[in-house]
Amino acid sequence: MTQEQLTVSYNPNLLVTYKYVPETYAAPEAPTFMTDKVTDIEWQLHQSRQYANIAAERRSEISWLEDQIVEWYDSNYSKEDVLQQLAEYFKLNPTKEIEVQGTVSFSGTINVPISELEGFDLSNVTIDVDLNSYEYDADLNVDEVSLEDHY
Repeated sequence: MTQEQLTVSYNPNLLVTYKYVPETYAAPEAPTFMTDKVTDIEWQLHQSRQYANIAAERRSEISWLEDQIVEWYDSNYSKEDVLQQLAEYFKLNPTKEIEVQGTVSFSGTINVPISELEGFDLSNVTIDVDLNSYEYDADLNVDEVSLEDHY
């Protein structure tokens, strides 16, 4: 006796009807049926796998914290040691924002064509100043730029 198989090619837009299993079996006599596209079901499965991985990571982190808390109660540990271990374990780089103020003084030359020299006005010259910090992440702003006439 031979059995014929029905082969259906993959169709991501196919509608599938399935029995919805509630989180509790409070009403097993009243099943609910859902209809979704294959792509939606695949996305839900993908998200569910990601959440399962994240939950496993969190359980591992909680287990580590429980073990460390017992150890940290030892009087030989300082607050700084505990905070450093926490920052290292969770790959944190704690920072503190420090407000800074400064003054920039510069000098230079501006080449003005002779034909424009008589009507030249230094207040019409635009000076662009850019501040950067290469060692640290910084948000620096130029509040004011002024030029003095010396010509």
